[in-house]
Amino acid sequence: MAEVSGDELRGRNAVLVWDGLGTIQLRYEGAWIKQKSTLTHLVLKKLGERTVPIEAVRDVELVMPGGHEDPTIRLVLRDHADPLLSVAGGALNELIDPYRFDFDNAQWLLADYYAQEIRTSIALHQLGSAPADRWLVEAPPAPTGLKGQQGMKLALEGDELVFDYGFATPKEKKAYGDPWRLPVAEVVAVEWQPITNKWGSNGYLRITSARTPTDRPEPAKDPETLVTQPLAETDALFFGAKLLSMVDC
Repeated sequence: MAEVSGDELRGRNAVLVWDGLGTIQLRYEGAWIKQKSTLTHLVLKKLGERTVPIEAVRDVELVMPGGHEDPTIRLVLRDHADPLLSVAGGALNELIDPYRFDFDNAQWLLADYYAQEIRTSIALHQLGSAPADRWLVEAPPAPTGLKGQQGMKLALEGDELVFDYGFATPKEKKAYGDPWRLPVAEVVAVEWQPITNKWGSNGYLRITSARTPTDRPEPAKDPETLVTQPLAETDALFFGAKLLSMVDC
């Protein structure tokens, strides 16, 4: 994505750029950036930037200095505008949220100006809050394949999603065959879940298709779920967003 030119506000976790016409860009670059967790750092470092057309934005939340919360500008996107947010569901909380911009107390006047400018643009475009009818923000660059726990692999090959389970995978997971090829057109939903602080928890990338049962097995035994490796969570998130951007969910 090309770099956007316009007014810049350099915050504590990103640079916010507003071109004054209808495009917002958040850049996560430079060693100066202060993030709140290792996963935040990994996600935003790999993202590099997010370019958002005003058509994708439903609202702007502004938290000013003086309260209990950090001073923040947060872009609230319309549902179905960004495949990255859609695949993550509620997992992109305030620690990872790529549309959260933290600023210093002394920048409150500029932050208020930016927020008002963006709100005015939303109003002028008469966008409303309805879900978008197409993806409006590009999925980030992603690998074409993933390797998970139990030796399982997931790969995009043309218009097919290939599940390769490996020798260490339990037989329940191979119920559809090994390997199993799923046409991308038959994907109904994609869900990414990171590792939580709960002991023994695993992150995963879960696919839903027409044949997915209502009562799903646990991730380790689900044929359509890849249990992610701890250092590959970001790749799984981006892979899921890329896959979701290829289908009309």
